[in-house]
Amino acid sequence: MASKKIIWSDIAKSEFRDILEFYIDRNESATYSLKLLDETENLLKTLSKSEFIGRLTSNKKTRVIPMKVYMIFYEIKKDTIEIVSFWDNRQDNKKLNVK
Repeated sequence: MASKKIIWSDIAKSEFRDILEFYIDRNESATYSLKLLDETENLLKTLSKSEFIGRLTSNKKTRVIPMKVYMIFYEIKKDTIEIVSFWDNRQDNKKLNVK
């Protein structure tokens, strides 16, 4: 199976950026954020080759992959995989844009 291109929704990009910036500010260092970025990139490489590794959510079109305290929500398109949300499970789930 060929690898699919990973694309990010604007919401997912914003959520991921906010998380990375939060830890840079809190830790006064980019070390943790760089580690999280690396782990995410590695997981997305695997996802691009094995698009069904996440479990279906209740809406039956979105899938989710847990990653430590984060959840990556994605949807499979014809030629791409779209990351629709990068969610920190410690946040209020009422803010989550994926059902």
